[in-house]
Amino acid sequence: MARQSVSIKGILEFKEFRFAFEKKKLKYLRLRIDRDLNFKLSIPLYYEQRDVLRFLEKNESWIRAKEKEISTKRVVLASDELYFLGKKYHLILDENRNKVFIKKDKIYAKDQNALENFLKHSARVVFDFFIRKWQFAFEKKVQRICIKKMTSRWGSCNHHKAYINLNLKLMQKPVKTIECVILHELTHLIYPHHQKDFYIFLHTLMPDYSERELSLKNLSI
Repeated sequence: MARQSVSIKGILEFKEFRFAFEKKKLKYLRLRIDRDLNFKLSIPLYYEQRDVLRFLEKNESWIRAKEKEISTKRVVLASDELYFLGKKYHLILDENRNKVFIKKDKIYAKDQNALENFLKHSARVVFDFFIRKWQFAFEKKVQRICIKKMTSRWGSCNHHKAYINLNLKLMQKPVKTIECVILHELTHLIYPHHQKDFYIFLHTLMPDYSERELSLKNLSI
């Protein structure tokens, strides 16, 4: 029987900061900023809390500098606001409406379920369009597209099965940004890594890839 890996998740408080952490089998402690511009700690299983706090104290100036930098990139939406394809809309719920309707800067929907279904359907249309657009460049054909809410990445690719997973939250982003994420995942059908060859191929197909990718990091909703 295969031995299951040990993983412990939680929240660690350090002064006014709160760090989501995961304790697992690692050699070194890692502190990173995820795609939602939040700090994430990956902690070796043998580390005690005092070891982690000592690390955070040692890097406090860097943490504060990064927090100040990313605070300007976070967008906090009201409960009746949402981004759709890079544009902010005011959401109006009206139980008398049968279909989701967009007019100027407003999105009308019967309820939250209707809105969710609309976003999923729109994602399927947009994602399928770009996969068909770029499929010519790849001998291996995509076998399945899965759309779901993901917490730590915009997409993923199973190189062996040719399965593409895409984050529903991509529908918040501009169309050009969505396209660059999809092409990124398609490129993994050939290169199941992020080495030099991967990026050479990607930039050959999409010369402005780096500029498009930047918008993923410049705004967190």
